[in-house]
Amino acid sequence: MKFKMAICLIVTTLVLGLPACKAPTEKGYNEQLAEKLQMALENAYKNTDTTFPGALLYVSGPEVGSWAGAIGLSNVEMTTAMKPDNRFRAASILKSFISVVILQLMEEERFSLNDSMTAVLPESCTRKFSGSSKITVRMLLNHTSGIPDWLTEAMMGEIAADPQRIWKVDEYLDVAAAQEPYFPPGESWQYSNTNYNLLGLIIEQATGSSWREEVRERIIERLNLEDTRLPEPGDLTVSDNHAHGYFDMGGTQIDFTMIDSSMAGAAGGHALITTTSDLARFLNEIWDGKLFQNAGTLDAMLTFVEAPEDAEVLKYSAGYGLGMMKFLLPGDVEMFGHAGTTGGFQSFIYYLPTQNITVSGVMNNTESNQYQILLPILEILVPGFTSQR
Repeated sequence: MKFKMAICLIVTTLVLGLPACKAPTEKGYNEQLAEKLQMALENAYKNTDTTFPGALLYVSGPEVGSWAGAIGLSNVEMTTAMKPDNRFRAASILKSFISVVILQLMEEERFSLNDSMTAVLPESCTRKFSGSSKITVRMLLNHTSGIPDWLTEAMMGEIAADPQRIWKVDEYLDVAAAQEPYFPPGESWQYSNTNYNLLGLIIEQATGSSWREEVRERIIERLNLEDTRLPEPGDLTVSDNHAHGYFDMGGTQIDFTMIDSSMAGAAGGHALITTTSDLARFLNEIWDGKLFQNAGTLDAMLTFVEAPEDAEVLKYSAGYGLGMMKFLLPGDVEMFGHAGTTGGFQSFIYYLPTQNITVSGVMNNTESNQYQILLPILEILVPGFTSQR
């Protein structure tokens, strides 16, 4: 990227207000380790294979403390440096939020995970999909429903042509329903955003409130995630510290930050605005069991379905649970969480239980690869880990 050469030498001082290779640290955090993490982030940024204008990374754990790093630009046009507390669109990471609310409602006996779509949604919705009487809430959560994804090439073109369009859920459902099912309910696995749009409707049917209101009350406000928002459709306001997201078109960085928050809805897209530290806190609270009443609920969330060999999934993917992904990295290192891709952002939030470390991050370019920054960091944090195996 041409703009990298112009800013590479100044970014490390502008981003953090500290000398190069330094990052803000909290009490008890190893300063030497912090320098290694920031250096790894900088090296990933300088790599000629990378395409992202900027990146954020957050690492936390009882043994390592909490560290936040940043590199590159949050706004290419204004040459504004990325800062550790920048907000961004977290895309499909919202699926984990939706899953938590669904599981909370299950605990409240509003419905069962084995209830069919016809038992939890009105006929005006279920009649769109053949086999809806055999598709359960659990199948929607773990992508075994067979319902096609509405995110087709044609839809991506419509979104790009009119970024500020306010989308209706029925528009997504109709696009999905016009396609043939991937497979009979429960017989295979295929990621589909449509599943989570339907789960958003199930939340609304069970509570009488919008899925946004339920996520805000049950998770965002409960955990005091002060930098996390779910803007209503049509609300395009962003804070001054909001990172811009870019899409590479013919070598030109196109700013896709202002896509309406209705894009993808409960499936993710531009709906969720957050920070790396808020995402880390959210995932930690899940693993600590503080968002569920019963221990068995987390066990259900962590029951994974393996994808077939021909399915397009992220590298190292080892299964999909209820709004939770499992990865098996070289050296049998387990990692759990979720990733997200939307107009201009590539984000992730992962927990490594053996190491008791949480890592969250984002790159503000859709074409980026999460492992460009994640793997070098894990080589520092996980003793003996190498991505070269």
